[in-house]
Amino acid sequence: MKFTKIFKTTAVALSAVVALSGCIRETFPKEGAITEGQLLAGQAEVVAENLLKGIPSGLMSYISGWEHTDFGYHSVGIYNDYACGLMVSNSWQIGNPAGYCRFYPAAYSWGYAPNSAMPSHVWYNYYPQIKSCNDLIKILEGNEQLKHYSGIARAYRAMMYIDLARMFECLYAANDNNPQYESDQIAVAGLTVPIVDENLDEQGAKNNPRATREEMFNFIFADLEDALACLEGYVQEKPFYPTQAVVHGLYARAYMWLGCADFENDGLNGELPSGNAAYELAKQHAEAALQLSGGAIMNEEQWTNTTTGFNTVVPAWMMAVVTSAETIVSNLHQHPAHFSPEALYGYSQYTSLGVSKQVYDNLSNTDFRKNLIKGPDTTLADFQKYTTIKDQATFDIIAPYAFFKFRPGNGAQTDSTVGGSVALPIMRNEEMYFIQMEAAYHLQGDAVARDLLIQFMGNRDSNYNFYRTGEEVLAEIIAQKALEFWGEGIVMYDMKRLDMGVTCGFEDTNYYVEGRHNTKGRLPWWNYCVPQGELDRNEGIKKNNPDPSESLKPVGDSDIQ
Repeated sequence: MKFTKIFKTTAVALSAVVALSGCIRETFPKEGAITEGQLLAGQAEVVAENLLKGIPSGLMSYISGWEHTDFGYHSVGIYNDYACGLMVSNSWQIGNPAGYCRFYPAAYSWGYAPNSAMPSHVWYNYYPQIKSCNDLIKILEGNEQLKHYSGIARAYRAMMYIDLARMFECLYAANDNNPQYESDQIAVAGLTVPIVDENLDEQGAKNNPRATREEMFNFIFADLEDALACLEGYVQEKPFYPTQAVVHGLYARAYMWLGCADFENDGLNGELPSGNAAYELAKQHAEAALQLSGGAIMNEEQWTNTTTGFNTVVPAWMMAVVTSAETIVSNLHQHPAHFSPEALYGYSQYTSLGVSKQVYDNLSNTDFRKNLIKGPDTTLADFQKYTTIKDQATFDIIAPYAFFKFRPGNGAQTDSTVGGSVALPIMRNEEMYFIQMEAAYHLQGDAVARDLLIQFMGNRDSNYNFYRTGEEVLAEIIAQKALEFWGEGIVMYDMKRLDMGVTCGFEDTNYYVEGRHNTKGRLPWWNYCVPQGELDRNEGIKKNNPDPSESLKPVGDSDIQ
């Protein structure tokens, strides 16, 4: 088996264009002891163990260096959270440049053209990991003794393709600046991304079309079915290895997507379920995931601890990535540098990443998560219970509405190696509870869904109640899910399939002027374009998604809601 690396980087505005051709390449993990001699000698176990280590390592790797946001899998999810208006860079209110937040293009819809940064960033972070999975699956073909390795690789590969399918399938969105945008969207309906599996050779990669929704999810479900069988009896050895519970969670994510109302009558699902049939399956798999995982929910201490808060694996985390001193590239190419206000070596102290003023104002004072958000009148004394490592000077430079959700490793403020050594969740039990809630809304009605929401929210706010009905119940479920998973890259997919809009322009808004979008439905840049580098080398891709860059104008003062 011979793989050739086809990888060329060209600088363009805000980007490094990726030329991947499906990412067919020759590569071995840098930290592994694999040699081609071992591979030829058939030492499958040695090779497999090293390749297995390389998959989670790739999820937190520094790949292109084009931006300080290049720190792996989670950086893609953060861009998506930012694109949904779930995150706000607040420090412009106290005079800091808005550009200190390196995720700002997602809020403004900048850099989403095929030859620009955002599509390339996604492609770089997904297809190399898919290639690692393919290598492992190929090597272990027919190896019963190491079948759990193959199950882990298939689960990872399915996870990657679920994300890619949801990001690159073009769903209808209004575009103020391009009259052809609607017809251009229709032309690519139901197309996702090219499927690269363990049997695709270099020649095939050069003529590999975008898979249809039906083809993609049939491929994903085949991987998940195999993963379930291969992981029978497997006990999680490391927090970054998927289990059967995680596989059921991935099924639940996939079926929630297929429940999208846009798909019910478009005829592109084939034999795949849609609508309520898909939601029923999502519900069943979410329940199976919780049963296998134990169903633990993060408690207040695990959220608010000043040294371990959201940086340490806990029972509610079904799967996570774990960084260490050996994997940290710099003080800036790491998650805490951007998301821990207490990390004084990065951007976060200058960006005050947090939540919308409306989110803060709507939170009950008895919801412990509100105590992690600096309010406009919050003093250091108010924060002492949760933030003891800040002094007055470093607390004063944090703007209102900053969210102290993620702590630097061991609470380290100045040591970027210690502070950057953190765990980050990939899947939590809480996501499965929210899938249950939403599925219940579609299948059983608002009253059942509301009861499940109230039951869950008792873990966040002992006084929580919700009396509204109808679509407001669904809106509240997604709003609470958005806060629960702030910074984890989960909710954009929900907002996209539900055709939900954003409200960033309102009286006394804390969104920066260029990101003040108000829409009734999904934003165009939730539909990613295939990057130009792939188009140049893959003749099988005949149609790309229309460029969503700068497709909406920010609202002016007269449009403030």
